Amino acid sequence: MAQADRRSGPQETEPTLLLGIAFGFLSSLGPFAIDLYLPAMPGMAQAMAADSGAVQRTLSAFFLGLALAQIPLGTLGDRYGRRRPLIGGLLLFAIASIACAMATSLDMLIACRFLQGMGACAGTSSVRAMIRDRHSGHRAAQLMAFTFLIIGISPVLAPLAGSYLLQAMSWRGLFLLLAGGGAVALIAVSIFLPESLPPQRRLHRQPMLHAYGRLLGTPAFLGWTLVAGLATTVPFAFVTAAPFIYTQGFGLSAHHYSLLLALNAVTSIIATQFAPSLMRRLGARPLVTGVALVAMGATALIAMAGLTMPVPIALFQPWSMLLFALSGFILTPAAISALDAAAGGAGAAAGLLGTLQLAITAAASAAVSLLPSVSILPLTGVLGVSFLTMLLVMLALGGRASPASA
Repeated sequence: MAQADRRSGPQETEPTLLLGIAFGFLSSLGPFAIDLYLPAMPGMAQAMAADSGAVQRTLSAFFLGLALAQIPLGTLGDRYGRRRPLIGGLLLFAIASIACAMATSLDMLIACRFLQGMGACAGTSSVRAMIRDRHSGHRAAQLMAFTFLIIGISPVLAPLAGSYLLQAMSWRGLFLLLAGGGAVALIAVSIFLPESLPPQRRLHRQPMLHAYGRLLGTPAFLGWTLVAGLATTVPFAFVTAAPFIYTQGFGLSAHHYSLLLALNAVTSIIATQFAPSLMRRLGARPLVTGVALVAMGATALIAMAGLTMPVPIALFQPWSMLLFALSGFILTPAAISALDAAAGGAGAAAGLLGTLQLAITAAASAAVSLLPSVSILPLTGVLGVSFLTMLLVMLALGGRASPASA
């Protein structure tokens, strides 16, 4: 056991700015593929003679692809190194993006978005494993937070870029731009990104079921993974409903609501950068508990207001900004605590973390898409259940020390 821990343990070196930028760029491909075409969704629904819920399911398909590919990519990374699975995933992302641009029906687009999500997950899963290869605890949180900073730029720039680009091209052109981004990432990784898992630390003989069985038998890993998934649910469930709430509920143009989405993302970016220091000062569990309490209270208040009157945008927008900020406080501590609680290969842990996290996100986005798209009540219901579940998990973990809080 000691030998296994030594072989899979992180390298305690200082995080570098260049590495954080590279990891952030790779991790941002997936979020950018989500946010860039948000302004086009109402127009896509009209062009394909589909309702809003059907177009929203292209998001759920993308999330499902992200979730299902995490485990095989994590296992391949533990056995063969991080670079080869990453390169293969980026290649799939570029090809699937071209296929999305050529889709002739909504069903074909949904299938291609699923494949695009599978390719995009290579960036997210491989980056988390690479961070765990090098760091743990507070240093890993610092690098993870900086990675989230780069990822957070996507919700700021992508909807705005999408709304401007739609004036010059159709939604198909947006997917061709995503294909170009995947090709750039593929070339950059092939030339510049070094391998983080040397051959002597790879787990060539560990059976896949054994590795994931150990992770599933670790309550702290499962608890923190659930919290990370619920934290991710906040922004992604919101962006699933937001295009129709903003346009049909509040009567805003695609450009105007893209500005509001960008404002939400800015609050999340700022909060994420404070998360490592707050986690070190307060501990992961007290931080997440306090944040979840505030979020649940705010969501309950706006839901009660929505039951008695139409909620004005002057109330809806501050609430949404608050939730984006609070999710930023939660995500880094939850992800790092889950990885620190795991034993065995970092790739397996990152893969299972990503699978469960994104499966929760896909389920929440699907629930939002199946409910009425103009009212805010379905969104507040999904998010309220998410925050309540976080609190219950924190209570269950109350007797267990958080690895990241040390």
